[in-house]
Amino acid sequence: MGTLTASMFMTVDGFTEKPDGTLISPAWSGDLQVHWSGANAHEGQMLLYGRRAFEINAGIWPSAAEDATNPDDYRAFAETMNALPKVVVSDSLHEVGWNTTVEAGPLDQVVDRLKERFDGEIVAVGGLSLVSSLVAGGLADRLRFLVMPDVAGAGRSIFDHQPGRRRAELPLELVSNQTMDTGAIIVEYAVRR
Repeated sequence: MGTLTASMFMTVDGFTEKPDGTLISPAWSGDLQVHWSGANAHEGQMLLYGRRAFEINAGIWPSAAEDATNPDDYRAFAETMNALPKVVVSDSLHEVGWNTTVEAGPLDQVVDRLKERFDGEIVAVGGLSLVSSLVAGGLADRLRFLVMPDVAGAGRSIFDHQPGRRRAELPLELVSNQTMDTGAIIVEYAVRR
């Protein structure tokens, strides 16, 4: 049976998007490539996407591995991204390509089906709405956050209240933490059941 990790980067005050919906991206480095990207996309994992994040990523990675202007380590990572099995949660997509299947229906049922079928780590890497719903519903077994050394002041967070929806309480246990050369911190928590 698989496990589900909800993975997201955020500012110190918890925001992942600016108020206009623009993604707040971390400063990038080789350290983040190894410890953040490597933790979220390596052999033996399955990637889980929401529709918007899937469409963005499917437009980047397939050609990135072949682009000779990209650095070797970036192309190698693109090859990993392209090879990993992926699932997109969507009621509107049907034929998607990029080594991806589509799952539709209530999110808790989608997660149950995936955990039953996949014996490994399923990593929800985006988008914000998907990860927020997984956290709110108490569906993740682990939470992995890259906390950037910035304060946004406003925007969207995976912890935003969703009207009409009660957020699950999640008692957490620290699994690991690591400081990056950019000043960001990667923290990983297991949800105590």
